[in-house]
Amino acid sequence: MLDSLINRKKTSSTMLLALGLTLGFSAPASAGWEVQWIDSFEGDGVDWRNWTAQTQANYNNEVQCYTADDYSSERNYDVSDGTLKIIARKKLHSCPTLGGQTKSWTSGRLNSKDKREFLYGRIESRIRFHNLERGTWPAFWMLENRIAEQPIKGDGDNVGWPNPGAGEIDVWEWFSNQPTSYITNFYNASGCGSEYRHPYPQGAADVLEWQKYAVEWTPDKIDFYMNDTLVVSQNIQGCRQYQEPMFVLLNVAMGGNLGGSIDPNLQQATMEIDYIAHCQFSEGNDAKFCDEQTPKSDELIPAIPLPELQLTLTQGNGSVDVIEPFAGEASVTVDIDLSDEQKADYSLYWQVDDIPSPVMEMQTLTFDPSSMLDGDYEIGVLLEHVTDESLNSRAVMIVRVRSKEDATSPPIEPTPSSGSSGGSSSLPFIFGLFLLAVSRHSFRKILN
Repeated sequence: MLDSLINRKKTSSTMLLALGLTLGFSAPASAGWEVQWIDSFEGDGVDWRNWTAQTQANYNNEVQCYTADDYSSERNYDVSDGTLKIIARKKLHSCPTLGGQTKSWTSGRLNSKDKREFLYGRIESRIRFHNLERGTWPAFWMLENRIAEQPIKGDGDNVGWPNPGAGEIDVWEWFSNQPTSYITNFYNASGCGSEYRHPYPQGAADVLEWQKYAVEWTPDKIDFYMNDTLVVSQNIQGCRQYQEPMFVLLNVAMGGNLGGSIDPNLQQATMEIDYIAHCQFSEGNDAKFCDEQTPKSDELIPAIPLPELQLTLTQGNGSVDVIEPFAGEASVTVDIDLSDEQKADYSLYWQVDDIPSPVMEMQTLTFDPSSMLDGDYEIGVLLEHVTDESLNSRAVMIVRVRSKEDATSPPIEPTPSSGSSGGSSSLPFIFGLFLLAVSRHSFRKILN
C-alpha cells in the first residue's frame, strides 16, 4: 500500500510453499497453474490457522482500531455464504492493543505471516468493495517475511520496512477519494519496480463488482493482472529484494494519508473476499487463473485438525434454551475434544459479558440470573495452545434471559470457531468486564 517514509502504514510452524525454487520460471506455452494453498472462506469464522489479526498496526494517521473480532454483533470479520467480509464500523473505541488510544472506527486487517508464506508463482484474490463514500482505503498486498511486524516470532523477523527482508508489493490498493483507478506499487530499498495506476474500464462502479486481482511473480519480473488483463509488467531482474518468501495482507483502513476525509454519513464499509490462493506453474493443465476451479497440487498441505468445543446451557435439572431469572442458578459447561497428547498443551479461558458474579471452575461457569434483565448475553470460551496460537479454538454462546411470561423466543445456537487471536497482547475476544485465566497446571490436572 502507499506508504510514506515518515508515516509508515503497515504495518507451530510456517508453511512455506516454495515449489518455485525447484521449477523453471519460463513456463512452456501449454503450462497452467496448480493450487498450492487456497482459503475459500467456508464455515462461520476466520480460519486462524491461516491468518493473524494485526491488531497492533497504527500507521499513516488512520483513524481505525484493528480488532480480532469475528464473533460479536459488531464483528469486523464476517465469514458467511462462502466469503469473508472485512467490515469497518464507525464506533468510538478505546483500542487496547494501542495502549488505550481512542479511535473513531474499528476495522479488520489480516496477514498470513508465519502461517502461509510464498516464494514465486501466482497469488490471486477475488474481491469486491461495497462502498463509494469518501474516506475508505482497502487493499490486498504482500510483505517480505522478515519484517518486524506482528506477529514477531523471533526467527530473524527484525527488519525495518522497506529494507531487504521487509519490502512491499501492492497487488490492489484503492481509495474512494480517487475512485476511478486502483494502484499497484512497490516499496523497497533497492530501487526496484514503480507505482502504476490502472483505470477501471467502467470507472468507480467497477470496484463494486467482483474482480480477480493477481500477481505472477518470478525471479525476473512481476506481472499484475485484473481478471484476464495484464495491467503492467515490472522488471525485477537483479533486484536484491523480492527473492525470498512473502506473506499476504487484507485490510480496510479509514481516513489517513490516502483515505482522506471520511463522509460524515458513512457508518460502515465492507470489503468482500471470495477466496485467496497461491499457485505454481504446472505442465499438467492449462489453467489461467488461480482460483477454486484450478487443479490442486498433490502436495497441498492439509490444515491441522483443531479441538472441538461444545457449550451446553443448563438450569434446574437439565439443559435449556432460555434462562428464567428466578428459576435458580444456571451454568454453561464446555465439552472439549482433546487427545491425550493435546491435553498438556492448552490453557482454558472464559470470557463473559455482563454476567453477574460468575463462578468459573475449569470447564463450568455458574451464575445467578436473578438480577439479570431480559436480554441476550455473550459467553465465550477460548482454548489456547501453549506455543502455537494457530491451534487455538474457541466457541461463543448467546444466552437468552427471559422472564417466564416472555420465555418463548427461539434459542440462538452456539457459534464454534477456531484459531489464534492474532495478537500477542490480547485474547481474540475480550468483553472487557471479566476475564479469568485458568493455569495450564490446573487445566492439565482436571483434564487428565
